[in-house]
Amino acid sequence: MRIAFGDFSGWDFHVESVETMPLGGSQSAACYLSQALARRGHDVFLLTRTSAPGRYADVTCLSWPKMSPEILRELNLDVFVCMLGAGRGKMMRADLGSRTRIVFWTQHRIDQPSVEPLAEAAECDSYDAFAFVSEWQRDEFLLGFGLPRARTQVLGNAPAPAFVDLFPDGRPILPQKAVPPLLAYTSTPFRGLDVLLDAFPAIRERVPDARLRVFSSMAVYRKTATEDQAVHGALYQRCRQTPGVEYVGSLPQPALAREMREVAVLAYPNTFAETFCIAALEAMASGCRIITSAFGALPETTAGFAQLIPVSRERAPYLREFIERTVNALGEIRGGDPAVEDSLRRQVQYVRQNATWAVRAGQWEEWLRGLCEETRAS
Repeated sequence: MRIAFGDFSGWDFHVESVETMPLGGSQSAACYLSQALARRGHDVFLLTRTSAPGRYADVTCLSWPKMSPEILRELNLDVFVCMLGAGRGKMMRADLGSRTRIVFWTQHRIDQPSVEPLAEAAECDSYDAFAFVSEWQRDEFLLGFGLPRARTQVLGNAPAPAFVDLFPDGRPILPQKAVPPLLAYTSTPFRGLDVLLDAFPAIRERVPDARLRVFSSMAVYRKTATEDQAVHGALYQRCRQTPGVEYVGSLPQPALAREMREVAVLAYPNTFAETFCIAALEAMASGCRIITSAFGALPETTAGFAQLIPVSRERAPYLREFIERTVNALGEIRGGDPAVEDSLRRQVQYVRQNATWAVRAGQWEEWLRGLCEETRAS
């Protein structure tokens, strides 16, 4: 098949940018999925605002400012995937004609302004199908926009390939974890970092040598350092001033994977309802215990491997349980119990067997092929 992914965010990147710069989850997913589909023999295109169009990792990367309807039609696409935001469906239908199947693929929640155009019948009808990353997210869209379930599909995310082989069969996990024990926060700052900083002094009081590394910034959303500091600077400074905390910032995925190999616990007191959680899946592949919230799609993403804390309107009960579970997890890992090694091995194997980009590409291929065949038959 000839498949194109279109990112309308205005960001300057191509499929190999994900190896050298922090990128948001949706853009990272598009980069890795494009490469995985190309390895399966498909002709794949990624359309962004790249300043360096060309062919990378067998994917043809094109620049939106240099495109025209005529050039788009010359690509002879079987499928065009509109990423993230709605509002382009009618335009793409007019540009591409009736032959190309147009798919809307979003990782946003229904409350995001960028998906509001789906409330317009003509825009919604421009898409042949809708791809979501979790059942939790799909249910929101089915209810909120009245989408026909038959036109929807759930196709989850995956960790960056650099995480998948951190612990191949035969390599023990627990001996690779740092001593003194290390916690990590790897999401964006507005998703619970403030809660973690409230909890960490009590964790450190009970585990005096515990350390926390914070891999977080808004650079993944292409915010400048000045813009990021204006909103979150006080939070980053609080990290630097809290004993035992090291503020690192955002890293490209390969560099983050190297850091996560020695992390014992992903400490993620999530306060933002996520439609998936790539950070949690990366931690699973990294052999980390995961302490987080029973919120949004986190229970679905973590597949029974995380310790999930019900979110309460009152902060104090949540904090108490988060502290207790984190302290217990650190003790289990430090104790070197074979049962802990076995459980961490099972979660690593779960990711390798069920949630890699190679697996996801096969799922996308099957779904898109069926979508194209249904259209030809009609």
